[in-house]
Amino acid sequence: MVRVATIVLSILGVIIAFYAVTTGKRTIPDAPLARPANVNPFGKGVAALGIVEPAGRVIDIASPEPGLVTEVFVDVGAVVTRGQPLMQLDTRSIDSQIIRAEGDLKAKQAEIDRWHAIPRAEDIPPLEAAVQRARAAQTDAEDKLQRTTDAVKSGATSARDVAAAQAAVDIAKAEAASANAALAKLRAGGWKADLDVATANVESIKAQIAALQVMKERLTVRAPREGTVLRRDVEPGEYVMGPSQANTPLVLGDLTKLHVRAQVDEEDFALIGSDSKAVGRTRGAWPQELQLQIVRIEPFARPKLNLSGANSERTDTRIIDVLMALVGTDGTGGSFGIVPGQAVDVFIDASAKAASQTEKR
Repeated sequence: MVRVATIVLSILGVIIAFYAVTTGKRTIPDAPLARPANVNPFGKGVAALGIVEPAGRVIDIASPEPGLVTEVFVDVGAVVTRGQPLMQLDTRSIDSQIIRAEGDLKAKQAEIDRWHAIPRAEDIPPLEAAVQRARAAQTDAEDKLQRTTDAVKSGATSARDVAAAQAAVDIAKAEAASANAALAKLRAGGWKADLDVATANVESIKAQIAALQVMKERLTVRAPREGTVLRRDVEPGEYVMGPSQANTPLVLGDLTKLHVRAQVDEEDFALIGSDSKAVGRTRGAWPQELQLQIVRIEPFARPKLNLSGANSERTDTRIIDVLMALVGTDGTGGSFGIVPGQAVDVFIDASAKAASQTEKR
């Protein structure tokens, strides 16, 4: 009895389940796309990822060396000219070196002034008096020698006294010559070689000051060209690490004209030419179509760095850059609502190049 009841209940369960499945089936409506899909408009075309960039490329502004930022002169959106100051690094260390060098310069210049002041008027009379004393001593020694010589002839003194008198005369002559030489040296002024050395020292210190001024000027970071400040990632009081810093403090770009740099896979490179037609589409809720014209194809393949996110994309793919200009307006971002760094889908017509390759075959 229990076995029969189990079989009956199983059959009833199958019937109920079949009924529930067949009667509960309903059609699920297709959900509309959030935005139109970007479809290649060319029958035979090449699709590539494009990045919007200023006509002169994006310029990363870095500090020439590590240091403390004391002032930032520009903000995002500011239009700058070539050579305009962008930010200032701390210059106190170099200022102290300049102050010390300027002090040394004054000391070395004083040595030159002292050389030109020789001889001092008050130094000449003492030397002239010394010359007169030396001459008088020489005359006295010569008189004594004459008297001693006459005394020897008369036998009043010996030859030894004559020799002593002669030695006194020689000493007096030497002292007189020394006094005359000292006076002549003083009247001649400074030695030319001393002036040359002092002048060389002054020029050396001036060169050091000029070098320090150049180093100080480097600490004022200036715009290398005209453009607009696209990003500011630094504030006064922050410490920057110099050229090796990962995130540059400022980013500069010329927004007067925008380009699109497309990354064409090396496998598709043979399908495009410098005269190929191209269009681009922005991404987002309101995609816009951009008319593009190829400016140049850069003849250098490099690893692909900007990924589009497609499942079929390989990171080991090498790409070739194709630079394109926006056609139809002045090329500014305001005309298209795009900004540098924005990704766009680029489509390049490959039918003409494919037909020419077929004819050659």
